[in-house]
Amino acid sequence: MKFVYLNDSPLRVSPQGVLGIFAKSMTGLAEYAKRWPGEVIVSSLEPPLPAAIDDPQFKWADDPLARELRFIDRVDVGRISELGADLVMHSVVGPLSETLLGNDFRVILTDDWSPEVRLEVGLVTNRGLADRVRIRLGAARRTRRLDGLAARADGFQCNGHSAAEHYATVNESTHMFFDHRMHADDVRAAGQRSFWDGTRPLRIAYSGRLTEIKGVNLIPPFMTELDRANIDYEFTIVGAGNLEQQLRREVPSNVQFAGYMDFEQSWKSFARTQVDLMFLPHIQGDSASTYFESMGSGVPVLGFQNRTLSPLLAAGGGGWAVDNGDVVAAAEVVARLAADPTQLEVQARRGLTFMQGFPFEGVFDGRVRHFVDVARR
Repeated sequence: MKFVYLNDSPLRVSPQGVLGIFAKSMTGLAEYAKRWPGEVIVSSLEPPLPAAIDDPQFKWADDPLARELRFIDRVDVGRISELGADLVMHSVVGPLSETLLGNDFRVILTDDWSPEVRLEVGLVTNRGLADRVRIRLGAARRTRRLDGLAARADGFQCNGHSAAEHYATVNESTHMFFDHRMHADDVRAAGQRSFWDGTRPLRIAYSGRLTEIKGVNLIPPFMTELDRANIDYEFTIVGAGNLEQQLRREVPSNVQFAGYMDFEQSWKSFARTQVDLMFLPHIQGDSASTYFESMGSGVPVLGFQNRTLSPLLAAGGGGWAVDNGDVVAAAEVVARLAADPTQLEVQARRGLTFMQGFPFEGVFDGRVRHFVDVARR
């Protein structure tokens, strides 16, 4: 059987003509190839974009992870049929996703966000009442269109509770997964780490894009509240984005900016050995991998109540969620930990126990079983 993975953005091409894809995507594709009973083809409905071969964001078709993958720079529906595809996977929000439906191959569509989350993200940078009305009307139209596509697909896969809750009412073959990269061995290793006992500064980190939707503008006032409470802490910011320079101006000089970290080579060991608490002030409910990857590193999460963190904690994840945007309440959680450090280990182990039930390997076992079921139906 042939499985065609259509990236939801163009592939990349190096000056040497080698095709590539985001490193995280390549990791997942290698897992598909291990499990899929046939060939895995990687392509896009759009022409590739140039990228430097040494750009750490990407992995290339000559990487060992790509041994079992076949890369094609661009395809259309006719080319997919010529390849003899049995199953095609693509994002429901892809601009050409509708062209895939009603052909001689099965189609699984995917989405990371529910309509509610997509609306929340759209509203983050609104410029007033008229803009909010426009965004809401556009979101309603988009939801009708995406639901129509989802209903026609042979199967649907979505990331996290919020999206699954919505799409399960639209497509009866909906499969929920948690998008992260923590293997069972990673979670076991994190179970052996040492946990903060209050005898040194509490090591807090933020990891992710430094953008408006991630709420990073709330990091400086959060730190102000920690200072006001006389909390002894250290803070590291991991990642890059358009708000980096603003953050550098607003946070204390002792905050460390770690920049981009390769997940396998640096991030995992950093989180497991150098972080006690992850502060993720996302002001909307995007299905962020960092929630899961922090918990799988033995690092509980402190964040805001939203459509991803709240159900994750209710399902057994480790950490705390306070009212959206309430940095005073977030600092009060840290103050309680300073008074009773054992509560941090309680939540860290709770998160590890949760992640033991959803390791990277298990996530991909479930996803590919669903692929095969849909392809053979």
